[in-house]
Amino acid sequence: MKIILSIIITFSILFISGCSKKSEDDLLLDAKNKTEEAKKLESESKTDEAKKMYGEVIEAYKMFLAMYPTSNKAPDVYSTIAKTYVDNLKDFPSAVKYYKELAEKFPATKEAKYGLFMVAFIFDEMMQNKEMAKDAYKQFLEKYPKDEDPNEKMSESARMMLQMLEENRSIEDVIKNVHTKDSLKTEKDSKLKKDANKKDTTKTKVKKIDDGEVKKNPDSR
Repeated sequence: MKIILSIIITFSILFISGCSKKSEDDLLLDAKNKTEEAKKLESESKTDEAKKMYGEVIEAYKMFLAMYPTSNKAPDVYSTIAKTYVDNLKDFPSAVKYYKELAEKFPATKEAKYGLFMVAFIFDEMMQNKEMAKDAYKQFLEKYPKDEDPNEKMSESARMMLQMLEENRSIEDVIKNVHTKDSLKTEKDSKLKKDANKKDTTKTKVKKIDDGEVKKNPDSR
């Protein structure tokens, strides 16, 4: 029994030592290769095999996090794990778990902001848990009340989604309302432009009269 236990411990140490020799890039390359294999299986309609391979992809990324938990690449790895759970395994609770961990462990990163937004979005759109979605959007807006980067639009979107939930409106209602406002604005701008052109024309005529440029018709007496 002692001999068997000793062998097991030896193999465990060798396994851990072997893993510890892998660099960050090696581990990420391994995960990338598994991802490509999973996509290939999907394209061949081998659904079950692809699903199993995506599970291996996640395990490969988890190995990276276990070995390099403070790496500057870790936020992106957390995001990739969560995205794989959503897109490929449809395991939404696990996706929420990893997006939350991302936000908790790396709060100052842009990935953290995206992660918190996705928590709310998954509750809302995938899990259809509107109450949890409302709470998640509120938490997101408490932390990110406005978009520092004007190209992100996440805070703006979160505010709109929360308003929709609280008013029990659909995205179609919001789009229709936006289109109506845009149409009214366009109509108002067009009218203002016409009025401005009319005023400019009147001013031009008055100036020509003042400058003596407008001559009487020689036939009119």
